[in-house]
Amino acid sequence: MKWSERAWQEISPLYERILLMPFNKELKEGSLPKDKFKFYMGQDAHYLGEFGKALSTISGRLEKLDQVLAFSEFATGAIVVERALHESYFKELGLPEDIEPSPSCQLYTNYIRNQAAFANIEVAVAAILPCFWIYKQVGDYIYANQNGNQNPYKNWIDTYSGEAFSMAVSKAIQIADELANEAGDKSQEDMLRAFKMATKLEWMFWDSAYQLEKWPV
Repeated sequence: MKWSERAWQEISPLYERILLMPFNKELKEGSLPKDKFKFYMGQDAHYLGEFGKALSTISGRLEKLDQVLAFSEFATGAIVVERALHESYFKELGLPEDIEPSPSCQLYTNYIRNQAAFANIEVAVAAILPCFWIYKQVGDYIYANQNGNQNPYKNWIDTYSGEAFSMAVSKAIQIADELANEAGDKSQEDMLRAFKMATKLEWMFWDSAYQLEKWPV
């Protein structure tokens, strides 16, 4: 069994819970309140900026040229999407340019940037993989089951059904498996722990958007 297959198997129960979260359920149905979607978009833009930095850090630490180039492209893609959000949805939704990250968003971004900089490289890659893989799976599920042309969030949902993103996800999984194959048993277990932690943070990120999470005053 590939490392990635084992990793997905272990987080499958939490992935099923993510699909059933109120945020994703209502986004799929088109009934998600606009203020929750607006909050999410702001947090997602902040996250993508930090995610791009984590990907760039990992790119600089990898040794194989094809892996370096892949993560460099991933980082560029994250920045392009973040800029596109600012140019379209930020104006449409009236979001400010400077977004304060929620506690869950801050926790998640701090985690991936710390892993990217200080963890063993295979663990760093495992820590950022859920953002690729789970987001793609959830996006595909929502796209396939959305409330047709009546969904007010259809345009946003459609952006995550592209072939380019699917190819990036497949490449990230492939690189994680390559690194796992070169690592020992302990390192593979460390990779699993990082993968599962990031999956939990994915759940927290969506939940925080639905709760309009704020810092204590």
